[in-house]
Amino acid sequence: MARPAFLFVTLLLLSSSALAQSDWWFDPEEREREITGIDNRPMSERSFKERLTLGGTAALQLGTNTLIGGAPQLGYRVNENLLAGAGVTYYFQRYKGISGNQDNSIYGGNIFARHRLFTRVFAHVELEQVKLPNGWLLDPTGSDWTSMLWVGGGYYQGLSDRLGAGLTILYDVTENPLNPYDNPTIRGGLALGF
Repeated sequence: MARPAFLFVTLLLLSSSALAQSDWWFDPEEREREITGIDNRPMSERSFKERLTLGGTAALQLGTNTLIGGAPQLGYRVNENLLAGAGVTYYFQRYKGISGNQDNSIYGGNIFARHRLFTRVFAHVELEQVKLPNGWLLDPTGSDWTSMLWVGGGYYQGLSDRLGAGLTILYDVTENPLNPYDNPTIRGGLALGF
């Protein structure tokens, strides 16, 4: 009686082991991605979701013009070297003037494109529009939209296949006098691929 039970348990264990092996050998590239976290497939073989990235920047500028906030961005990898997308912007600003502090909220959106030049170096162009208080230094009673065209480049370091960090230096080529940021500006941030 013990012998048939032993054979049954042995066959059950071997069949589950064989099933696990057949799953493993079904797609060796997928198994490699699971183990190493690196996806070597060309961009054309990736799904829409696998081409999306979520990233952005945070700002902390202290001094006479204090700026605190962030700008999350959603991007799409068009190919191995080109990323394009859009984002939103929100910053709290405090200007310390002679007559006291003036607090403002700055919000808006942007569209951007980033092209890889070398392994970790990229060029970046971005059109950003933000809503600022009208005459924010002199008469903060209304608000106006203002635009900046940022051009620059940066350095990106992948931390894994889906997570990376970057540093970007951008210059507003319009030299807009209503630009609420320093010109040039330095941004740092994280990017997460889906």
